[in-house]
Amino acid sequence: MIKQNRNTWLFLAFLLLGGITYLFTRTHISMVDTFMFSANFMIYIGLLISWMQSVRDRLLPTRARSYILTSALLMIFYLLVRILRFRILTQVVIRRYVDYAYNIPMVLVPTLFLMTCILISRGEEAEGKGKEWLLLFPACGMLMMIMSNDIHQLFYHRLIPLSEFHGIVGTYTYGPLFYLMYVWMAVIMITGFVILIHRTYRQNVRALIWFVCVTFIWVGLSLINWLVFTPLNMLRMYHSPEIQVFGMLGSFEVCIRYRLIPYNENYTGFFSSLGLPVRITDEAFRTVYETNIPIKAEDAELFSAIKNPVYLDEDTRLLGMKLHPGYVFWTEDERELHEEGRRLAVANELLSEENDLIAVENELKERKAHLEAQDQVYDRIASALYPKQKRIEELLESTSSESDSFLAVLAECCVLNAYCKRKCNLLLLSEDNLPHPNRELFLALQESARFLKCCGIDAAAIGEEYSEFPLTAIHDLYDSFETLIEALLPVMRRMTVSLSSGGIRIAAETDTVPPLPETSLPVVCRESDGCLFLTLTAAKGGDAR
Repeated sequence: MIKQNRNTWLFLAFLLLGGITYLFTRTHISMVDTFMFSANFMIYIGLLISWMQSVRDRLLPTRARSYILTSALLMIFYLLVRILRFRILTQVVIRRYVDYAYNIPMVLVPTLFLMTCILISRGEEAEGKGKEWLLLFPACGMLMMIMSNDIHQLFYHRLIPLSEFHGIVGTYTYGPLFYLMYVWMAVIMITGFVILIHRTYRQNVRALIWFVCVTFIWVGLSLINWLVFTPLNMLRMYHSPEIQVFGMLGSFEVCIRYRLIPYNENYTGFFSSLGLPVRITDEAFRTVYETNIPIKAEDAELFSAIKNPVYLDEDTRLLGMKLHPGYVFWTEDERELHEEGRRLAVANELLSEENDLIAVENELKERKAHLEAQDQVYDRIASALYPKQKRIEELLESTSSESDSFLAVLAECCVLNAYCKRKCNLLLLSEDNLPHPNRELFLALQESARFLKCCGIDAAAIGEEYSEFPLTAIHDLYDSFETLIEALLPVMRRMTVSLSSGGIRIAAETDTVPPLPETSLPVVCRESDGCLFLTLTAAKGGDAR
């Protein structure tokens, strides 16, 4: 509190000194006037910069602080543009645009003031946060219109040519945009004052009193300057820009002093009560602040911790980082982390063993599944081939090797055995590993035809070898073909077989036409000139291409 009062009186003293230096800018002694004017400007700029630095130190990094600091920068710009406008620039075009730019802080600073008041009233973390920046859209739109006044003349209406116009009184009249700007400023400022009064009149009476006092002084000095000093052209300590700048600064300061904005001044008490081991040092590692839990470390360890963490013991890690005035150090207790790491290592070891067992179990399951799949295939093959193998067995058992019919029976067994071989190959296939197109059906027909020659039948498989029948159609076609040739075997002398667009075609020379057996597929039979023409049609979806 003592430091705060001292800074306040020091600030007011320099502000008074700035006003006094301005009184000596009209001595008509060029060197004295220039020196005093420069001193006046530097004092004001120095006051604003020092106040900005104090705001950065005293306030937490919130949007309200950003708005206040931006307002202070615009105040500096305001004072700088005034000097350029009235003291330095002479070139007509540049001076005219500087005159337009003079209105930028006049519009934006009140807007930022209202945005700050909205945050103070609502709170930084309230629902719908961040919407106050929408006020910048109309403000910036107004400024764009002011800066483009040369085109539309809604702000200053020129009474002289544009090439000679640079904002001198008497060379223009005010346009509607000028009055709109002042209405905007008045509405914005009044709204901000109402919000602050509503915020403080119940919760912080002292802040309300100080705010009213600052506002009364601000408005009073503005009225005196406007109604007395300006009409009489009297020498004064402060002009309207200084009054507006430091009046606005006073309003912001009341908000800061009475904690209407998140404050950072009681960091010493807050810091010491932290339940963490933290130490702040100067650049020579001398302790400035330290929590109730101290950090026991040497300077060498502190120096090393700035770049890389240092372990003070097995479970305590020391870390550090550079601050603007020195360094901050803190420790992290990793005991629980290490215990969890050890428990995790044990758990990982158990999981590894369990994973090995699961892997072995999965491998055994996979082998078992593979064997079961093989067994199912073998069962399906055995079930499908059993009738033919039974027939072969019966033929061989019923015929003596010394009989005259043995060769014919043996030849028939060869034909049946060829079917068993090719049927077994087809049963080992699946739709997934069956190529498209494929020769499986043609190869089966070709092998059966080859073994028919053992029976004295001139047989051959001819024509297109590849087809795209599905596996079920191939089985049906081959089974039906085998049934037909077994029926025709006693009377057939010659045979050709080929793949057709929808199944199989058989052309056979027979002595007689025996009754045809039933097959799983439809058979079309036609006789012509002693030849028998048979067509097996595949099921739906089994067309060849």
